[in-house]
Amino acid sequence: MLDIYNNKFTKDEKYLNRGFVAGISMLFMFYMFIPALLSGSHQLMAGLSEMPKPLMILIVCFPPPLLTLTAMLIIFKITDPRKSFFEKLGLNKWHLGNFWICVAVCVFMLGISAVTTIGFKKILDFFEISCRPPAFLTLALSCNTTGFILLAVAAAVIAPISEEILFRRVIYGFVAARIGIAGSVVFTSLLFAMIHDSFAQFPALFLLGVAFQLIYLHFHSLYPSIVLHFLNNGAAVCAILLVRVFHISLLP
Repeated sequence: MLDIYNNKFTKDEKYLNRGFVAGISMLFMFYMFIPALLSGSHQLMAGLSEMPKPLMILIVCFPPPLLTLTAMLIIFKITDPRKSFFEKLGLNKWHLGNFWICVAVCVFMLGISAVTTIGFKKILDFFEISCRPPAFLTLALSCNTTGFILLAVAAAVIAPISEEILFRRVIYGFVAARIGIAGSVVFTSLLFAMIHDSFAQFPALFLLGVAFQLIYLHFHSLYPSIVLHFLNNGAAVCAILLVRVFHISLLP
């Protein structure tokens, strides 16, 4: 049985309150304001598209998670110094046995994600709704080896740490203290799916967000959810690598 109800969050945890404000502000800036600014400027878009792919990946893919992670770490470090830094981050004890549980959950969720994505694609096709391929997939299949390595680092190493601290610890902790566990799991998972900007994968991303959140709550630690996120993204990177190596056509 999942042990998810013994996690207590209160409204007076200043590091979560400040982290939530900073995190939501950065999500708005990186995933709404800046994309809207770029899409409204043909000159900026042309400049990005003409850049070497590795440079474009460094500019587009690295600043959002790294700056978000840096902001969260600074806020947690300077706020409420009486509490342990790692305790505030939710990085509690790690047990090796948790790794194999994460592997099993990852395999299960990869199957669920595949079935969900295929089923949702059939629904979209039935209603003749078209959607563009995920931006990450398009970029990963079109860049050179250096660009792919940079993408792999951003997706499989930096993103799991940054996103788990922001979504599972900060945003969830802030919202759970106000609307309870179920509502905050749904809210956090919806927001997590939205920032990945892939309509075709939205249901699968939502379910992944739920799985990451439940793993964090069950173990009372962010370590297992980071490992699960790392395994999931690493599996996706490996799958794309196989597509690149064997020249399998995925994009229309």
